[in-house]
Amino acid sequence: MNVPILGLAFSLSIVLSAQEVTNYTQADGLLDNTINCVSVDEEGGVWLGTNSGVSMFDGTEWISFTMDSHPGLIDNSIRAIFASNSSVWIGTDYGVSVYNGSSWTSYTEEDGLGDNRINHINQSANGAIWFGEKDGISIYDPTVFGDAWTSYSSSDGLPFGGINYINFDASGDAWLASSIFGLIHFDGLNFFTYNTDSGLISNNVRSIAIDASGNKWIGTAQGITVFDIENNVDVQHSIMLLLPPPDELNPVVDVKIDGNGNVWAGIYVDYLVTVGGVAYWNGDFWTGLNESVLVGPVVRSLDIDSENNIWVATSTGLSKISTSEISLPYFSDEFEFLLYPNPTISELFLVSNKDIETLIMTNIQGKQVAIPKENTDRGIRLDVSLLNPGFYILDIHTENLNLRRKVLIR
Repeated sequence: MNVPILGLAFSLSIVLSAQEVTNYTQADGLLDNTINCVSVDEEGGVWLGTNSGVSMFDGTEWISFTMDSHPGLIDNSIRAIFASNSSVWIGTDYGVSVYNGSSWTSYTEEDGLGDNRINHINQSANGAIWFGEKDGISIYDPTVFGDAWTSYSSSDGLPFGGINYINFDASGDAWLASSIFGLIHFDGLNFFTYNTDSGLISNNVRSIAIDASGNKWIGTAQGITVFDIENNVDVQHSIMLLLPPPDELNPVVDVKIDGNGNVWAGIYVDYLVTVGGVAYWNGDFWTGLNESVLVGPVVRSLDIDSENNIWVATSTGLSKISTSEISLPYFSDEFEFLLYPNPTISELFLVSNKDIETLIMTNIQGKQVAIPKENTDRGIRLDVSLLNPGFYILDIHTENLNLRRKVLIR
């Protein structure tokens, strides 16, 4: 259908899709293809926690660490890992171990750790190491003389159920992911909880990324909720990677932000079929990469190095997404679209030179709303006359592109 765009069409700023993906498995020197976590140190070394120990890749060579080869490592089944320039911390179901470059030292509940079962490890700006555990959080501060450990659990006001993920804002406050109660803010004294009543798309929070503007990208079992710096809901992202029905919603396992401001989401679902992949948001739309290019669909963890390469840990190996090409935007004349009028009262028209596969509209809480659609001489007509006034999100899916636009209904 050729529809005149009346001079209002524009070329959409998109990113190059010819990114390079390199996959690594045991055949390349990886200790075990089942990788649970990944962390890149300040020198670019990629540290991997596997079911059989720790693997480190410096870009050329692989080094393995196991209980047999390196006494002091507390267990071979690694659940969490954090690498800095001076040390590498690993978490297991039996405690934590730290590598200082030559040897491993381990800590358990007997040493002051709150719970031996570790989900996540991160480091605050003051150098303290934070552990998300099955029963709460623990903090190890090496600058403290004497008792360097502090732990918090439900008896201290932290909601029970454990902590999946830890991140820090520009003020140094901690943001904690709970699989039951949602997002938890810890200012050092008190715990404040944000859940579906606050606008979260799901209370099962798996990861948290904080961008340069202070927005919090909260990865959940049903997508991503973005809180602005005032902790109000800005937008919901429920479909980043196109999955086969009935898995339209995207369970997010990890969220990271690269040096160019692109948001990367690791997505994995195991329901009727096992599917997953990685999607990135450049401020206008999501672009997805699935197992057709990645080493496998079961994405477990992401990290980003200083050159903006994305390292993807999966249950079948490691993928490296080189982003030197995709980080540079360009204007393409190949994709044009027009959505008008916006704001609107009763109807929207969408005109595109590409075939539209699906159109999904959600309200600001991330709930899908029904909108009748029909093809007309003016384009695809969307009837929004029965919707309440306010902001909505329209997801426009073509074969190779997921585009998202805000719509205001008056």
